[in-house]
Amino acid sequence: MPENKNLTQAIEKLTARYGERAVDYIEGAAIRRELTYDDYIKVDTLLSLQQPLTEFHDEWTFMIYHQQTELWFRLLLHEMRFGISQLIATPPGMAKAMESVRRANRIFGHLTESFDVLIEGLSSDQFLEFRKAFGASSGFQSAQFRAIEILAGLDRKAIKGQDNTFYWERAARDKETGEPTLTLLNFKEKHLSWLNQIYEKREPHSLRFAFEKVVADRLHIKPTNPQEFYQKFWQTNDDELLRFANELLKLDELIIGWKIAHLRSAAKHLAKVPRGTGETNWAEYLAKSISDEKCFPELALAKKEAEHEEEVEVQTLADA
Repeated sequence: MPENKNLTQAIEKLTARYGERAVDYIEGAAIRRELTYDDYIKVDTLLSLQQPLTEFHDEWTFMIYHQQTELWFRLLLHEMRFGISQLIATPPGMAKAMESVRRANRIFGHLTESFDVLIEGLSSDQFLEFRKAFGASSGFQSAQFRAIEILAGLDRKAIKGQDNTFYWERAARDKETGEPTLTLLNFKEKHLSWLNQIYEKREPHSLRFAFEKVVADRLHIKPTNPQEFYQKFWQTNDDELLRFANELLKLDELIIGWKIAHLRSAAKHLAKVPRGTGETNWAEYLAKSISDEKCFPELALAKKEAEHEEEVEVQTLADA
């Protein structure tokens, strides 16, 4: 019988890793019961997680949709962290980082399209009933989505003399007093410390700042003034950097697109009530975040200015 090279190589790898214990691992594989699809995917565990609070038929749709969304968010964070690690490596792994951002963009595209499951496949009348069982809980409290925004590059801002805060800290407020609701207080108590830790490390551990580091090193320009930095960047002929920048801008657009889909869903199902689940001021909060909160604002503005200058130059030449 000819020697099986794959088997020989596998044994060599086991021996290199485990030494004399390699034989125990081989024997263990021989006596271990066969792995099944259910074992690997943990199907029984996944299917045990659907525990609705009411008997309304459509609560299953609402619950499963949000559970799968959180799984996609987890994969987004996985891809973004890998992309960031490649950008700050020495030398930067641009191809691998680009692939991670493209994967993140595909996932966000899927998430946005999947909102039809809620927009068209959920009874508003049933939702308005079973949501009463949620108390102060709300999709507003998705910590993973907040982490995604930070890892992309979202800034905290100082508002009305307050210290820098995340934009969502100004949402979920009582309509009359402006005081934070229980929804916001519970979320901040559980997740704010973790989110602040991510934010404090975002230079360079975010896509925005990791990319700026690559640009600064490769083009020998300092990101002291972000707007001037990106104005100089868009003048480069480095196709790899330009393609990467456009993928980052696409990610920003897709995050906004997901928020718009979220707003459409909320607008349909909450049309008869003034407040969101947990008393969040959903319409004002979502609309403002869509218009004001970007992860790569300077990059986008500088590109728009560069394109305008190019259009003016072309028109000038045409008129000459």
